[in-house]
Amino acid sequence: MSSSDDAAAHRAARRAKLDSVFGDDLPDVTKDECGEDHKGHSQDWFEAQRPPHYE
Repeated sequence: MSSSDDAAAHRAARRAKLDSVFGDDLPDVTKDECGEDHKGHSQDWFEAQRPPHYE
């Protein structure tokens, strides 16, 4: 077994343990990652709401 195989097995075991503790309710891809536009305020609104310390 190579180092990359060991790393992949470790990641799979860790993922399985996390899923057993917390469940597997979260989607693999979220809405902001799939390219759909948001259905809320415009970009201008978000920029107007930006706190002064962000400038």
